[in-house]
Amino acid sequence: MKIYDASQELINILIANGFVEDTSRTYPEHAKRLVGDNYNPHGMKRHFSYPGTREKVYFDYINIILPTGVQKYNMNNDDLKSLIAFCQLSSADRSALVEERYNVLSIPQIISDVVREP
Repeated sequence: MKIYDASQELINILIANGFVEDTSRTYPEHAKRLVGDNYNPHGMKRHFSYPGTREKVYFDYINIILPTGVQKYNMNNDDLKSLIAFCQLSSADRSALVEERYNVLSIPQIISDVVREP
């Protein structure tokens, strides 16, 4: 299973799936140092948002901070798919999941629970 850390590869996947980079507004001093492909997660922060939602992803150096407060050092394929699916849900559905104490990475768990007990 593929593992993704705070890297240009993960950034490309986020952007390809609808995320927008907001680093220049959130971390202008880090954005100024981003010229070309010189991203170094050990020395720079990045910020991404999903349009039309309040969902944000921060690369706090090597830490990945996801919506609902989840923090990780890396993500696997299921984590990445869950993040994208969560952000694509309606606001009401995201709120309902959070109220039920699910987090942004719970989508595979929810699916397996439904398959077990429809």
